[in-house]
Amino acid sequence: MPVQAPQWTDFLTCLICCNEFECNIRRPISLGCGHTMCKSCLSKLQRKQCPFDQTVINIDINQLPENYALLQLVGGAIPEALPNNILSLSKDDYSYYLEAKKCVEELALYLKLPSSGATNGVLQNSPLSRPMQRKLVTLINCQLVEEEGRSRAMRAARSLGERSVTELILQHQNPQQLSANLWAAVRARGCQFLGPAMQEEVLKLVLLALEDSSALSRKVLVMFVVQRLVPHFPQASKTSIGHVVISLVAQLARCPIAVSLSEWVSRSRKQRFVC
Repeated sequence: MPVQAPQWTDFLTCLICCNEFECNIRRPISLGCGHTMCKSCLSKLQRKQCPFDQTVINIDINQLPENYALLQLVGGAIPEALPNNILSLSKDDYSYYLEAKKCVEELALYLKLPSSGATNGVLQNSPLSRPMQRKLVTLINCQLVEEEGRSRAMRAARSLGERSVTELILQHQNPQQLSANLWAAVRARGCQFLGPAMQEEVLKLVLLALEDSSALSRKVLVMFVVQRLVPHFPQASKTSIGHVVISLVAQLARCPIAVSLSEWVSRSRKQRFVC
C-alpha cells in the first residue's frame, strides 16, 4: 500500500524518517517520481520501489546522484566529482546535464531559509510567493539522470516560468483594477449577488472567516457564509455562494502572495465595488 507523503513544505526533511537532511548520514537522493529521501532510508527499502507511489527504481540506489540542490540548503557543499553513471553519458548529454544541474542548484538558493525562518510553510522575507516556492520545490526534487525525472523537470520549469510571467504582470496591476477584474470574473460565471446589500454582507462574512489567517477549505468557507447569510437573505444558497468563492479563489491563485483573499475582500469593502 502506498504511504501518504508529507506536505511539500517539508522539503528539507526525509519523507520516510521525517528527519532533516544533513551532510553525513541523511544526504538527500531524489527518485524519478519526484520523491526525495535520505540515503540511509533508501538503502533500507525492501523493494526497489518508491514507498509513496510504488514507482519502480530502475537505477541502483548507490548510483543515483545526491540532490545537491537540497543539500546546499542545509549547509552541504557541491563537489566537483560526479557519480560513475553520470560520466558514462555521451558528451552532449553530459554537457546538458551539467547545465541543467547548475541552473536547478542556483534556483534552489531562493529557498534558503533566512534568519526569520518559515511560517505555515512560507519562507518569511522571501522574494518568492507561496505558489512560486511550491513550484520551485517540485523542480529541485526532480532526478535528472532518469528519463521520467527529466520529463518532470521540464514540466516544472515551464510551470515556474509561466507563474513568473503571471506575477510580473500582476505586479504592474493596481489594486483597483485587480478588484474590478475579480468581480468581472464572478459576473462572467453568472454568479450575481442579489443586490448590493447581500454583496456587502457576503464580503463581511468572508473577511470575518479569514481575518485570523486560518487555512480554511472552500467547503468550510462556503458553509460559514451560507449559515450566517440565510437568516437575513433566504435566497442565498450553497451553490450560488460556492460559485462566487470558487471564482475568487481561482482568480487569486494567479496573484502574488501579497494579494490574499482576505486582503482583497478588505480592499473591496473599502472601495465598495458593486456587481
